[in-house]
Amino acid sequence: MSRLLEFLYKYRAFFIFLLLQVVCTWMIVVNNNYQRTVYFNTTSKFAGSIVEKTDNISDFFALKKVNEGLAAENARLRELLLNSNPEQLDSLDAFQIPSDSLDSIQYIVRPAEVIDNSIRFTNNFITLDKGSNDGLRAGMGVISQNGVNGVVGKIRSVSNNSAHVISVLNVNNPISSKLKRTNRLGSVQWDGSGPRVAQLLYIPKDVDVQVGDTVVTSSFNAIFPKDIIIGFVKSAKPDVHQRGLEIEIELSVNFATLSYVYVIENQLKPEIDSLKVENPLDFNE
Repeated sequence: MSRLLEFLYKYRAFFIFLLLQVVCTWMIVVNNNYQRTVYFNTTSKFAGSIVEKTDNISDFFALKKVNEGLAAENARLRELLLNSNPEQLDSLDAFQIPSDSLDSIQYIVRPAEVIDNSIRFTNNFITLDKGSNDGLRAGMGVISQNGVNGVVGKIRSVSNNSAHVISVLNVNNPISSKLKRTNRLGSVQWDGSGPRVAQLLYIPKDVDVQVGDTVVTSSFNAIFPKDIIIGFVKSAKPDVHQRGLEIEIELSVNFATLSYVYVIENQLKPEIDSLKVENPLDFNE
């Protein structure tokens, strides 16, 4: 404290001069219209700039919360779409019939953020920031949120606050699928060749396959609702044995930019799975 007082006393002339300058400036501004206008315009612009920068910083740190809110709202809308999928009868909008029994399955959609994601290996996995405390369980399907909704993978395991997803970019993760235009069933499987390309398997050579055809989920495994986009046919040619087609598809999801996803729970999946366990096939019957 004594050093501070010594400093102020030593430079008292400078501080008195500075104070007088402030007083003079204030008197000039108060007593002259032009100077007063210039002063207030300048200070208002400076203060506005400071406030704008402060707001921008606050908005930046609030983006995560905003994104989470938008993801939750989008999940609710997606849930409504999945649970109300009537089919139109010809072109008469007034007449609608409910779709088949698989469409009557009730789906719950939950948003989640991707906190870890690999695309460089033959067996890639994704980690989400939600877990069993948020209602997630092993076996649930995961689709993308950005742009066109596409298949991302399925949950392999969960902890209390995170989930481990086996990605489409995994050579051990086939997905039941179909060609949307012809309804021909097949299976999409990644072969490790690139993060945007996979193969559509088990399509006979007599099936009409065209470049650009949409490949979607078939819902046969009850993990995904049907008609969720997987990708688009990139090329098709007979295989070396002339028994089927070698079909390459471009995946609809860009896994390199994945940030938010939807986790889909099929509430009837446990019942469907229990039927398979309780009633195994007996070929002797």
